[in-house]
Amino acid sequence: MEDTLKKLNIFVLEDDPTISKFLHVFLNDYFNKVIVKTDNRFNYSDFGNIDIFLLDIEIPFDNGYEVCKRIKTIYPEKPVIFLTAHSQIDDKIKGLELGDDFIPKPFEPLELIARLKNLLQARYSNLVYINDLVVNKQAHIILNSETRTEIPLSKTEKKLFFYLYENINIRLSREQIINHMWEGNDQSNQATSLNVYINSLRNKVDIEGKLIQTIYGYGYKLSVPKE
Repeated sequence: MEDTLKKLNIFVLEDDPTISKFLHVFLNDYFNKVIVKTDNRFNYSDFGNIDIFLLDIEIPFDNGYEVCKRIKTIYPEKPVIFLTAHSQIDDKIKGLELGDDFIPKPFEPLELIARLKNLLQARYSNLVYINDLVVNKQAHIILNSETRTEIPLSKTEKKLFFYLYENINIRLSREQIINHMWEGNDQSNQATSLNVYINSLRNKVDIEGKLIQTIYGYGYKLSVPKE
């Protein structure tokens, strides 16, 4: 989870200058990008590349509950943790109903990290980072790692990519791929179709030509360096 955390981005809303500065420095050791705001000068439409939110409830220009509602309206799948000096049961219940977790102030920093990790593990454990891509193994979608936007693939392109993905670093013959892609159909004229779909897939997910390798005279493989 540590390696995955360093590829994720967190948004923090905290108006207390001391706490906000501490969180910015502390969380930078764990996350790829930490964005800290102490006021309402931000746009909800800019949160596409944010993976998790940490919101103070008591903020003078609004309240964390309302900010959470707006976030969840646009990005319902993204987790939110509330920070608050209030620890009454009503506050906790409301925080858990609207968001995903609740931690009272003062908080233990390592407990905060543990809670963030738990939420991220639950939400993003099916994600694999490959070059500039984020591959969701369960949902069978591919995202741009920078913008977190889905890369649109046709049904056939998606089937081809995930067949290559399921056989990472394994040489697959053209016959193997064609049989998988068009099993039960006339495969005599599918060699040209395979070329077309390989080129289309490369244009969408492998512009630099490092991911989908051609094994000349044989077939293709999805090449990912072993860590």
